[in-house]
Amino acid sequence: MPKPKNSKNKGKKEIKVKAKKSSLSEFVKRSLPTDEEVEKFDEYAKEEVRDGNIEESLSEIYQDDDGSAVDVKVLNIKKKKGFFFWLFASIFILLLLAATAYGAYYIYYEQGNSSGGMQFSINGKNSVLAGEEFFYTVNYKNLSNVAVGNIEIKLVYPDNFVFLDSSPAPRLDNLNNNVWTIGNLGAHRGGVIRIKGKIIGPAGKANIITGSAVYTPSNFSSQFKKEAAFENKISGTGMEIAVESPSGVLVGEESEIVVRYKARDENFIDNFRLTVEPLENMKFIADEKNNAAPGVWQVNEIKEEEKEISIKFKITDKKEPKEKLVLKFEYPGCSPAKGAIEAAAGDNAKNYCEFYEEKINFEVIKNDLNLNLIINGSQSDQGVSLGQTMNYSIVYANKGDSEMKNIIIMAVLNGGALDWQSLDDKYNGKVGDNTISWSKDEIPQLESLNTGEEGVIDFSIKIKPFEKIDIEPGKKYDIESYAQFSIGNIKPKENEDTKSNTIVNKINSDLSLDEQIRYFNNDNIVVGSGPLPPKAGETTSYKVYWVITNNLHELNNLRVQVDLPDYVNWDDKNRSTAGVVEYDAAKRRVTWNIGRLPISVYKAEAEFNISITPTEADIDKIMVLLSGATVNAVDVETKAEISKTTKAKTTRLEDDNIAETDGRVVK
Repeated sequence: MPKPKNSKNKGKKEIKVKAKKSSLSEFVKRSLPTDEEVEKFDEYAKEEVRDGNIEESLSEIYQDDDGSAVDVKVLNIKKKKGFFFWLFASIFILLLLAATAYGAYYIYYEQGNSSGGMQFSINGKNSVLAGEEFFYTVNYKNLSNVAVGNIEIKLVYPDNFVFLDSSPAPRLDNLNNNVWTIGNLGAHRGGVIRIKGKIIGPAGKANIITGSAVYTPSNFSSQFKKEAAFENKISGTGMEIAVESPSGVLVGEESEIVVRYKARDENFIDNFRLTVEPLENMKFIADEKNNAAPGVWQVNEIKEEEKEISIKFKITDKKEPKEKLVLKFEYPGCSPAKGAIEAAAGDNAKNYCEFYEEKINFEVIKNDLNLNLIINGSQSDQGVSLGQTMNYSIVYANKGDSEMKNIIIMAVLNGGALDWQSLDDKYNGKVGDNTISWSKDEIPQLESLNTGEEGVIDFSIKIKPFEKIDIEPGKKYDIESYAQFSIGNIKPKENEDTKSNTIVNKINSDLSLDEQIRYFNNDNIVVGSGPLPPKAGETTSYKVYWVITNNLHELNNLRVQVDLPDYVNWDDKNRSTAGVVEYDAAKRRVTWNIGRLPISVYKAEAEFNISITPTEADIDKIMVLLSGATVNAVDVETKAEISKTTKAKTTRLEDDNIAETDGRVVK
């Protein structure tokens, strides 16, 4: 066995070890490395570690963010962020901070640091009549998770609102009855205030109530506020008011304005006062029956029966060619705090609310020969119907200080709807271009008219019927009429000092109502029931048809009514293309309420059933089924009320050609 190398070999670089099977004895016998060998091994290990670190560092320098090698031949220069970048970035950050601040404010302040805030709203009836009592409902609720306190609710009422009562009652120290102190309100708790009142005002007036609720959340010391508003409208006054006034007033002569009024089916105004502010050259003529004071008329009761107020006056001098009067209809006691204020100020402190106004314009006429034109008994502008006869009167009087000779009076009638072929003039005046003139040749009195002497010229002319007028949309069919005079055989010329009052007659819309009672319709289909002709002891039912047609103007307050005879029964089965058909059993009245009918709707239809059960006393008789229906409406253009009535209808079924019955009741 070869011997291991001794210490003499320690200078050699290579150490060779022959592999043999290891054993503990051999391991113990192996010689240990010398100090010099250990030192060299340590230096070698340190050099290897240092080379690895350098290589790793260089590798990191020439790698990109993804760990890939970088081409050192290409130089990429990154751009530095510019001024505008930082400017817009700053603005964006500021907006973000502002939005965050607002969100924090809304959550912590507006909603009381909870899931909600204070809910506050005002509601009421959307449409009311003048003077009708109704309720405003104020709802409030704490939607937050904390209690709120120091709650004060304040309302601002519409003009002409009359406070009557409220639940709960308003604060006692407030004369306007519009402030409520609620106190504390727990989380998710609420309440209601109901205010009873009424509004007095003109039809169509919009009324706005506003309110605010001020409160303090329990976790804040600041007050917060919620606001609300509600609007409703006055649908009508509940009254029918018509004013008839002269179109021309003679200086020094008594003139009259007539006001007619009555209550409608629904009316809440039980009294009113009428005031007229006089002109400088106007003098009221006292009327003990009507006048409460000069220019004031008090009405204490309003019923369905029509009443009138007569306003008599004189114009003492002509200051202007035309004058205007304003008539005001007012309701007393309209102060919101009328109880407190009137108690403090006395009975004379009544406040009045205006609910209707009428403006009157008239000419002032001053000349020696006074001419006064009257049409159909009125000096006022008024609506007339197609086919109607116009009755004219020209009243002339010498109001001067001397005799007047050779007078010529001319009537001027402008209007394409007049039928000149129908002119009826007993004096046979000379007819020209829309004129009629009279001189001493036709009326001998006009040769010489003494001071204070007067006379009247009467004539009539018809308006063309509907079928003879060319209907054109938007075309006016007014008739303008006046009279004028001249002295000394000179043809009259239009002049303020020689002219009468002017009257304008507007043509009413061509409203018509066709009423038929049938057992068979036009298609020969049975729409009635029971025996035909009617039989004693048995029931026969008929169908009533109403057809409204209208062309010229829009209509308001359109309504058809008929009262059933005692023996005629309402069988319902009603239908209408516009409005509503209703039956009042107490009055035995059938009413078709349409209201507004625009010009675009030229036709409306309604139908319903009626029935009779004849008795033996009715045998061989023709029974009246309907005594005639009445249609009423107000022409929007002429302001005139149109009323027409149909003829009576019987069991003969005058409009049913298929029934072929004489209408007599059989056994």
